[in-house]
Amino acid sequence: MLKSTFIPLTIRLEAFTHLVPVPFAIYMASITQEYSLEDWIRFLVLCCGSGLLMVVGGCFWRFQILRKLFIELENLKNTEEQLSENIINENEIDLLNEKEDYHQKAKRLKLFLFRYPFYEGFVIILRWFIGVGLIFALTPILGLYRQELWTTFLSYLIMIPPISFVAYYFITENSFRTIFNLKMVRQVRIEPEEIPKFDYFKRILISFFSLAALPVTVLSYMLISVANGDMNVKNPLLQVLVIGGIFVLPLLFVAYLVAKAVRTGISETSKLLDELAKGNFTVVSMPSSGDDFGQQSFHMNRVIEQLNTMYTEIFTLNIGLESKVKERTLELEKSLSEVNALKFQQDGDYFLTHLLLKPLGKNQVKSERVDIQFLLRQKKKFEFRGKEYEIGGDLNIAHNIILQGKKYTVFVNSDAMGKSMQGAGGALVLGAVFQSIIERTQFSSSTFSQAPERWLKNAFIEMHKIFEGFDGSMLVSLIIGLIEENSGFLYFINAEHPWLILFRDGKASFLETELSYRKLGTKGIESGVFIKTFLLHPGDVLISGSDGKDDLVLHETKQMGNDRLINHDENLILKYIEEARGDLPSLYEKLKSAGEITDDLSIVRVGYTGRPPERLENRFIKTYKEAKKIAEAGDPKTAILTLKQLLSEFPHTHAKLHKLLAKLLFKNKEYANAAEHAQAYMETHPSDLPFMELTSILWRKASRLHQAIEIAERIRLRDPNLTKNAFHLVSLYLMTGNRNRADTILKEWESSSRPLHDEKWKKLKFALESKIRKSVT
Repeated sequence: MLKSTFIPLTIRLEAFTHLVPVPFAIYMASITQEYSLEDWIRFLVLCCGSGLLMVVGGCFWRFQILRKLFIELENLKNTEEQLSENIINENEIDLLNEKEDYHQKAKRLKLFLFRYPFYEGFVIILRWFIGVGLIFALTPILGLYRQELWTTFLSYLIMIPPISFVAYYFITENSFRTIFNLKMVRQVRIEPEEIPKFDYFKRILISFFSLAALPVTVLSYMLISVANGDMNVKNPLLQVLVIGGIFVLPLLFVAYLVAKAVRTGISETSKLLDELAKGNFTVVSMPSSGDDFGQQSFHMNRVIEQLNTMYTEIFTLNIGLESKVKERTLELEKSLSEVNALKFQQDGDYFLTHLLLKPLGKNQVKSERVDIQFLLRQKKKFEFRGKEYEIGGDLNIAHNIILQGKKYTVFVNSDAMGKSMQGAGGALVLGAVFQSIIERTQFSSSTFSQAPERWLKNAFIEMHKIFEGFDGSMLVSLIIGLIEENSGFLYFINAEHPWLILFRDGKASFLETELSYRKLGTKGIESGVFIKTFLLHPGDVLISGSDGKDDLVLHETKQMGNDRLINHDENLILKYIEEARGDLPSLYEKLKSAGEITDDLSIVRVGYTGRPPERLENRFIKTYKEAKKIAEAGDPKTAILTLKQLLSEFPHTHAKLHKLLAKLLFKNKEYANAAEHAQAYMETHPSDLPFMELTSILWRKASRLHQAIEIAERIRLRDPNLTKNAFHLVSLYLMTGNRNRADTILKEWESSSRPLHDEKWKKLKFALESKIRKSVT
């Protein structure tokens, strides 16, 4: 191994020295120095002797260094073999110490290989300085000294050492690549900062400088020689050719060395990348030089390590992939079975709730004058035992009830807060409570004898109290309405539900424009409940719907490519109702075509057909008009007798006859009879609020205080702002001795936002307070 490295390396190095710098030095001396033949022989012998001495010294130094190097390599090889044999026999601590010592020696040896090309470069420079200095020192002794030798020798030392350093460094570095490829050298790990760096920027810079130094130095030397008259040139053309050849040879040689080093680095990198492309991630890139390719090797090794780690992980995963897939599949199947079981149980709960809600949300109205239609589309769909069902918080209810002997239709449209089960739970509670109220009304005399206003208020308060017990976790918005079928008079309460809509004569409009009550279950609805009323005409249609009819994702915004835009125009539903002509199926199709319904949807359609107009006989009409003229002429008694006679002939007569009789009897101070006829009129015309006030007054004057209080309370439920009725009611309670109720009504009145500066109010209040004081004393 020593011979195979030492001999080729020495031949290359010394060949360069004797083919480029030495001939150049001899030529420079020949054209500038004038010696006799004998002196030239002595000068050449001196130069050859000095050169031979330097060659022998340089080769000896090189041999000793390389011999020591290869001895170290052999020792490391033997140590490695011993370590592999003693792995079992020696104890762990000794083995670790030996391995550590081995790695330290191997690392020092590898770092020396990186530094050795610098040693060769510096030694050749030293050889030139010693050799030239020795020749210069011996010229006086041999009688060869000339003054111009100073210029010659200085020129040698400027132009020859740089080119020699570049050549020796590249040649040595290239020769040592085979040593770097040895296994024991390759496997030694070193860090990038431990290598002496000599990148290509410095290499090319020094190479260009050494090449440029040749012509610059020669030109300077020749100019100085010409100026001093020392130039001895007889054939200029020959001299030009010789100088050109001497210049071109080192230029080509240095260019070859640099190009070969670059090609070798690129070739090693390409081979490494080829191995990686083939999937060989065990390959290792070890630097064999201190240039950029050597530094690149460290980066490549980091990449290879990462790729190898990833490949190992992927390979490991692939080996057990099938078993892992099966294991994961079993886990997923188990999880899916558990999910399906839970879903089946959940769907069972949904189905049970659906079954409980179904009888509560029925349309049980049977009437010739009021037509009720339901639409219910819950957002939550579920499947149970192969059939699809739906569940949600919306609920529609409709029943017939009898109050005070008259037939009423009651309807409810509600929306319970929450999604799916929470909303359905609210709907279930509401449906159960309302069903209980309906059954109690049908079988309890104290309930079906109530006035419609009182019944509606009590039902509302009872439902609210139930939901209030849930402490705000279950809220319900609703509209509850009560229609007297003969008159078409509507009583209703809206608890934060979308406003009730009237469709009349092809136009849709809201029956209300302001919020009256919060949702059922909201704290604070203990008192102050009042009833809204409206008189329906034959052909009128009422539409009550949850907010699902308004919460539409409009198709127009989707087509324009905009984001989801939910409709917030509360008047849009009016347009759809008008286009559908109040027909419920058509309205539903309009909503679906307009946009995506994003919430539970429930709608109650109430159509009022009314009763046929009453046909009066001509004799009745004629007699009624005559009695009215008699009364206007100032003869109420005769008019009363005429009307009573007419009433006996036509017992089921027109209600206006009772109204006229009540007024005439009131003037005639027949209060009891007047109250009876007023009551008869009021039963068929419950919308006539002023006449209801008169009826209450008549009952009071007839000393029928219970009837008077009932009518006054009904008026108060409809319109609590009527000052006169409020104080009339307080007076009635004082007359019956119910001072607490009178005081409650008075305080509620005072706490309201009514104008306290009203003089009439002050007089009434003073009179009532006087009555209260008298009742106390």
